[in-house]
Amino acid sequence: MTFRTFIFGAFASVLAVSAASAADLPSYKAPPPPPPPPVFSWEGFHIGISGSYAGGVSSQYSQTYLLTGAFLAIPTSTSFGTSGYLVGYQNGYNWVFANGLVAGYESEFNYADVRATDARSYIGAGASSRLQWFGMERLRFGYAFGRFLPYITGGLAYGKVLPYGQQWGGLYPTNQSVWQGGFAIGAGIEYAILDNWTVKAEYIFTRMKGASSANLGLPFTYRTGTGNYLDTNIARIGVNYQVKSIGALIGMPELGL
Repeated sequence: MTFRTFIFGAFASVLAVSAASAADLPSYKAPPPPPPPPVFSWEGFHIGISGSYAGGVSSQYSQTYLLTGAFLAIPTSTSFGTSGYLVGYQNGYNWVFANGLVAGYESEFNYADVRATDARSYIGAGASSRLQWFGMERLRFGYAFGRFLPYITGGLAYGKVLPYGQQWGGLYPTNQSVWQGGFAIGAGIEYAILDNWTVKAEYIFTRMKGASSANLGLPFTYRTGTGNYLDTNIARIGVNYQVKSIGALIGMPELGL
């Protein structure tokens, strides 16, 4: 055996031993990357509460008919400002489309205390009003920018109004609650602060119209009322809980509803 053959043989033996030792060592794998955070979805039911400032104008048109001797009608037009607050709850459902558009339906009902701020009086009569209960049934259309949702909204508005009038120096007061109906239109923004909780701010204009009325006055007189409009500007903030599933809401996620 030559010296050169000995050197090459020894070198090959060292390489073989090194390879065998490396094969016996535990293999190392890099840990998998953390999963991406879940993408927030506006899809599903929501329930919540809200508080609002409300102010606007109540307008009435009436005619007082005098039947003593000759037929005589005295027209009267009144309008006065209103202001107050609303406190209530809302619930609804959102549908999310692939292009980011969001369509939804929302229903709400509120306790209201919106009163006249400058009730007008005129010869022989006076007028005022108070909004006692208020509700809306609305559609919402918006575009989702992740957790941020601007939208427009519109639909039906209704409320229970207590008109108050006095004829002829207060001798014949009229005081009877009536339900009025009309429309609502507005816009808002909603932001998801957590996966299930959102906050929102809205502005909504509503117009409701009351039914015509007729009130008896002094003998041979009566008074009619038409055009009883109640215009209200509503500025509100609210909180919603996003119900991802009915099962999760009641503590039974296995239902998956």
